[in-house]
Amino acid sequence: ATASLSMWPASHRLAASVVLAVSTRAFVVVAPVARRPGTSKRRCVEARRWVSSTGSDSESAEAGSRGEAPAKKRVVFLGSPGVAARTLEGLVAASSGREFEVVACVSQPPAAKGRKKVVQACEAQTAAESLGVPCLTPAKAKDPEFLASLARLEPDLCVTAAYGQFLPRAFLEIPKYGTWNIHPSLLPLYRGAAPLQRALERGDAVVGVTVLETVLRMDAGPIVAQVERVVRPDDAAPALLDELFATGVDLLVENLPDLWAGTVQYTAQDEALATHAPKLEASEAELDVLAADDDDPRSLAARAADKVRAFAPWPGTWLQVKLHGHDQPTRLKVLEAAAVDPPPDRPLDPVVALVGDALRLRCADGSALDLITVQPPNRKPMPAKAFWNGLRGAPLDLVAATSRS
Repeated sequence: ATASLSMWPASHRLAASVVLAVSTRAFVVVAPVARRPGTSKRRCVEARRWVSSTGSDSESAEAGSRGEAPAKKRVVFLGSPGVAARTLEGLVAASSGREFEVVACVSQPPAAKGRKKVVQACEAQTAAESLGVPCLTPAKAKDPEFLASLARLEPDLCVTAAYGQFLPRAFLEIPKYGTWNIHPSLLPLYRGAAPLQRALERGDAVVGVTVLETVLRMDAGPIVAQVERVVRPDDAAPALLDELFATGVDLLVENLPDLWAGTVQYTAQDEALATHAPKLEASEAELDVLAADDDDPRSLAARAADKVRAFAPWPGTWLQVKLHGHDQPTRLKVLEAAAVDPPPDRPLDPVVALVGDALRLRCADGSALDLITVQPPNRKPMPAKAFWNGLRGAPLDLVAATSRS
């Protein structure tokens, strides 16, 4: 078999050499992995990973025959914000007693934050340091020095969760088994920077998390596994995002044995169903309850309540109100709200009234929105009832959204 390889054209041979693998059931010859005309580099990389994994498996078997514990697979984690920090902590905890270890973290570099513009490390970097995991903070994932450092780590797998940077081909070719991403949506729905937030804003009844292989196109790689989660009335983006990423860690770890064994089953995404989830913008934060939108079947109150929980904590949501004795409208931040269900039988009068502990607003379509927690300008968050009591009977009027005024 080895001799027959000499008949291959030189351009089709691997410079490294031919890999021969022997098992108890068969004698396997692994043909050289070459990039032939018309063959994509990606396909060559996949073949290289197969050869590498075969070699790793044989090395593990050989170590087992000598009574030695097989070397653990080396995982590098990439993530930046708080949710990524908690995902890293979950992955490190899950590695205990398993066949892999987290050998490094990669996060965005420290940046100026807050009003005082104090330079601070990303939450993932802080978490990595507390866990004793070395952390790399390249300005760009394509930086040659960073790629060289990553290669020296000899990662078997890279895992990303809210990293925030595009990963170039040179990066994707380094880990032996590829790169897996934890994405908080039911792909191919909501590819992009704010998948869960856009799903909540739209009023989806079911959300979820997907583990997929990273490719050059954003969130378009083949799916490893995904789990659905029914949305509850009290769900808001921050807590639900943490929950979905925690579920994603469990889902990823559950499928790692199949990855190491080369038996993982990937499912291609249906491009016809793909939707985009752009990042949230501060310019979107205003609530509009005084003008109906015929393109959305939900009531104005339901749309507003969904937006409040989707945009928490940033950029948040607000509406314009006019306080007695003030010439200009005031922005009232809305931190918690709920659509009245069922809606009132007849329109509310007045437009704004205290009902129980909530500040109830009459929307243009007759639906009602209860404000539960609000924040006036230069004040701390407070129950809506406390805000109303502070008005001491003065009238409060809603003002049309700035986009419509």
